[in-house]
Amino acid sequence: MKCLSCLAFYAMVISTGCASDTEVQFPMRNDPNFTTQVEKPSFEAEKGPRVVVDQGHNNFFITTGLIEPLLDLLNSDGYRIDFSGDKVDLATLDRADIFLVITPMSSPYNDFKNDFTDAYSRKELRVLESWVREGGSLIVFSEHFPFDIAVSGLLETFGISTSIGVTIDHDFSNESAGEIVFEGERLANSHPIVAGKRSVTKVASYGGSALRGDGYTNILKLSDHAMNVPRNWLGVEGGPVGSGNSQGLAGFYGDGRIAAFGDSNGFAAMIFEDDVSEDFVGMNDDAYDWRNFVLNTFDWLSGS
Repeated sequence: MKCLSCLAFYAMVISTGCASDTEVQFPMRNDPNFTTQVEKPSFEAEKGPRVVVDQGHNNFFITTGLIEPLLDLLNSDGYRIDFSGDKVDLATLDRADIFLVITPMSSPYNDFKNDFTDAYSRKELRVLESWVREGGSLIVFSEHFPFDIAVSGLLETFGISTSIGVTIDHDFSNESAGEIVFEGERLANSHPIVAGKRSVTKVASYGGSALRGDGYTNILKLSDHAMNVPRNWLGVEGGPVGSGNSQGLAGFYGDGRIAAFGDSNGFAAMIFEDDVSEDFVGMNDDAYDWRNFVLNTFDWLSGS
């Protein structure tokens, strides 16, 4: 059975007494059989838009390698992949067509200071806001606590709010798997992310946070009964604070484009294991169209 918001839900902490010796074991790993090859790439190899991935803010997916299937897929679709070295600045953004922010934290995930705050400084946000307004494309993920706190200031810069905690929506859920399912009118079927050149009829989130943003298209619509509840991260509880009506927003900001998602797991390709089962989570889950959704999202961000 998949867990609600599977990202580190059953993490095991092993400590030998000091922070440097702390080991965190997570129950998910990349699916080695996930196919990242794109048969009809959007761009010629290494000639497509450059995706710069933020790795300067203790990004969980980067540190653990869970980002790798996504980057391999994009590379196969012709995108050029690069990484930011440290803080967000003009030198970083000047070489980017698309800037990717996924699972940032204010401190490393195995540093138990319990000081969860915004991961980005005001100076960084001013630079990023100007870059998007002048034509850059940004994709950003909120996720459950504490990732929601880390990215809240960034989202607010662009008129988007995120709940703090974890989102559940019994109206749209697959209760046995702990998923929130989006299909039919719950998808923005006229938007290119859904109605692009690759078919998307159903996707599901695995928890995450709820978003709200006036002026953006609600791609993944939550019901009026969606709830934000507390979320425990390695012994620290966060939320519930705030609410939202979406787990996927997309729209224009000045001359630029923004796609924001409340759950990052659909853009991964994980095998999630516990004592009784092994489940697929993300682009490798054949029950959903995440692989096509992901490629359509980057098509839209690139303007193709």
